[in-house]
Amino acid sequence: MKQLLLSVLLVATTLFAHAQQQSSAEVTEFKNYTTKLENERRAATDKKEYIVAGNLCAEWINKYEHASPAIVQNFKGWNPGMYYNLACYLNLQDKKEEALTALEKCVALGYANYSNTKVDTDLESLHEDKRFKAALQTLRERGDMTYVLQRSGAYSKELNRKLPIFSYQPATAPELLNFKNKYNLDSISGNKDEISKFKNLLYWVHNAVKHDGNSDNPPSKNAIDLIEICKKENRGVNCRMMATILKDAYQAEGFKARMVTCLPKDTADNDCHVITIVWSNTLNKWIWMDPTFNAYVSDTKGNLLNIEEVRAMLIKNGTDDLVLNDDANWNNQNKQTKDYYLGYYMSKNLYWLQCPVKSEWDLETYKEGKTTNEYINLYPGNYSSRQVKKATSGSVKYPTGNPVYFWQKPAGI
Repeated sequence: MKQLLLSVLLVATTLFAHAQQQSSAEVTEFKNYTTKLENERRAATDKKEYIVAGNLCAEWINKYEHASPAIVQNFKGWNPGMYYNLACYLNLQDKKEEALTALEKCVALGYANYSNTKVDTDLESLHEDKRFKAALQTLRERGDMTYVLQRSGAYSKELNRKLPIFSYQPATAPELLNFKNKYNLDSISGNKDEISKFKNLLYWVHNAVKHDGNSDNPPSKNAIDLIEICKKENRGVNCRMMATILKDAYQAEGFKARMVTCLPKDTADNDCHVITIVWSNTLNKWIWMDPTFNAYVSDTKGNLLNIEEVRAMLIKNGTDDLVLNDDANWNNQNKQTKDYYLGYYMSKNLYWLQCPVKSEWDLETYKEGKTTNEYINLYPGNYSSRQVKKATSGSVKYPTGNPVYFWQKPAGI
């Protein structure tokens, strides 16, 4: 019987490996097909052969919708865009009803490019149609992040006296002193004014480790271990870990700092962002510092801003009154623009906010017997049921709608 079971297992393993190879081959073949078709579609578009281009889109959609699960999974991001292109080509052939149906289909599949759709001349003749207006409104609620933020509702400002007080680790803590000496942070921060020190430490963290949003978090989540594992394995870390390093750096230099998780309205959107804020005694407020994008934000007069100020200005006038530092970038490769970073990405991710109650070394490192981490969630309007939640990780999330409490000045300053 044991020999029979081993034989069955061997056959099953062989069949599984064969199925994986076949699946991989199908995906590669479909990728090559898609690349060839896209080249033909663009060529037809350049020649204004809209019937040919539209037929190519329809052909791809038909093949995709009858493809294997592996192909469907790997190319699902293409499907909405292909329907959008089909809508454009059909409308350029004066097939209005078919174009509207294709547009509605692309929206139903999750298409979100509102800014392009509202100005796309290929669809201009549809602008007064009620079906187009309905589709565009759905796109706006999904893809115009400033619009979504503007409709988030006012904060309640109710104060729950039972909420915990934010606390910060002193620079005299042994872990912070070790970090400070190991990397000579005094030299990195410099001997000029407070703001220049903030910026110097931001630049240092941005250049010390690279960002990799797809990486798994290392088990040890403190500045030294994160920097060292990145060096050893030639790897990057996600925005949360970069914000952790900068938070530790600021606190090692005697500044009070927090990590802030910035989150979208859409609960199905897993693309949140984490930045660091640092308390400025000079300005008497928190300051926005984003190590992932080497970014900070000012008003048109050059005054550095905090998250609350940026959010309020986005709601009032979009990005008009905001200035992003010119050297904001991703991994020293992709320059960040105000329109994308603030107008889209951070507008999307400033709907609600979360901060840990304690700012300390190894805050999110798992250790046996460690005290449960507590977090404060700041919600706008009626977005949350405002109930204390215990996460599966064991952390406790306290809700509030009061920004005065959330952005309170560090005790003792």
